[in-house]
Amino acid sequence: MNGNTDIVFKRICAIAMVAVFTALACFMQPAIAADKQYRFVMVSHIGSNDPNMKWLTLSLEEFEKRYPNVKTEYISTNQHSVQEHVRLIEQAVATRPDGIAVPIVSSDAMEGPLRNAIERGIPVVAFNIPDTRPEGQRIPYLTYVGGDEYLTGKRLGEFAIQQANAGKIPKPKKVMCANHDAAHTGLKARYRGMKDAMKTIGVEVEELFIGADPAKARNTMKSYLSANKDVNYIFTVASWSSPWAWGVANDMGLDPDVDKKGMTIICVDASPVALGGIKRGHVLATNSQGFWLQGYAPMEWLYWYHALGYRPQSDIITGPIIVSKDNIDHWEKFVRKIFGKVYDEQDTW
Repeated sequence: MNGNTDIVFKRICAIAMVAVFTALACFMQPAIAADKQYRFVMVSHIGSNDPNMKWLTLSLEEFEKRYPNVKTEYISTNQHSVQEHVRLIEQAVATRPDGIAVPIVSSDAMEGPLRNAIERGIPVVAFNIPDTRPEGQRIPYLTYVGGDEYLTGKRLGEFAIQQANAGKIPKPKKVMCANHDAAHTGLKARYRGMKDAMKTIGVEVEELFIGADPAKARNTMKSYLSANKDVNYIFTVASWSSPWAWGVANDMGLDPDVDKKGMTIICVDASPVALGGIKRGHVLATNSQGFWLQGYAPMEWLYWYHALGYRPQSDIITGPIIVSKDNIDHWEKFVRKIFGKVYDEQDTW
């Protein structure tokens, strides 16, 4: 097999493995240590200020319904701070849970506490963000469950190029990638994916660190756009910063609506604010990375590891899926079911 075929084959095998194990677990569940109690902790970088948290917490609730002998805990921070995230990991490890699920936001910063957990017999599953180093060098977690962040940027870039070639939007001249967290490896991977997609047509993508404060982010973007008149695409690597980018471009008279064919804005994740942007014509496209599965599947693998002795043989990739005006009605209906009344509150347009 060539490299790409081998990757596809491994992912197909991983999906098939999940399906088989799910069926087997359903069949065997009454017979496998139903009285044994487990406690799994998800230590997340996605806090209550991020609309995507709802996907994870609801999937954990659903998991507990199916596995009543498992207690799950979700702890997170609203600060975009690797140091705070590491502190939460150390806090969780100290409580001796039966398993931990965690995004590897920074492999360097998290390697110490996570290897300590594993050495103490606490299995770890990475979710949302993997350790991107080679397998022999990376943190020895059981598996990774989540989207491919590099492919997220690449597929969104390829979609934009396709739409531009079809004459539906302007052809890109230069892309500004608005990143709020310089230490976040997943966001950096999204930028690299977009950069490689645009490289195929000779278009430059420049990363701009905007921070997480709305006022400072807007000022940073305004200064950059004022000095870079050739930029006609903005890629925000978080959905919640897309209204900031649109507002700045609109105030500057850059026509940031899809039908006006001025500034084109692309964002990420099937959150209410991203879908609201597409619905209003402010955003060209976003993606789904399978957030619900990223909450549920890590807990199930931790359970299967304890109760059945299973170890997954490859990563489980849950996305990306492109979301645009062509399928927005389906995704809006789906996401509204997840968020309920909170949906409209978190659509910050």
